[in-house]
Amino acid sequence: MHFYISAMNLTFSPNREDEPRPDTKGRALDHVGFEVKNLQAFCKRLEASGVKFDVPYRKIPNLGIAVAFLTDPKGGYIELTEGLDTF
Repeated sequence: MHFYISAMNLTFSPNREDEPRPDTKGRALDHVGFEVKNLQAFCKRLEASGVKFDVPYRKIPNLGIAVAFLTDPKGGYIELTEGLDTF
């Protein structure tokens, strides 16, 4: 799977099933972030499908943004934001 983001190329490839992959949190690549329009509704859809959040949806009014964090089933830590693209 490839993602192209502002002149960057992120390539994700599966691990061999017999080789455990460490979680990303606290490592050199701690987490990856994605800007999401209507984050609150997106988080509700994820929760309805069984996704558990490490940090549930919350607004940070003095910054004008909203955030949520989750860990994917393979241990990747993911930040979801709304409003951060205005900075």
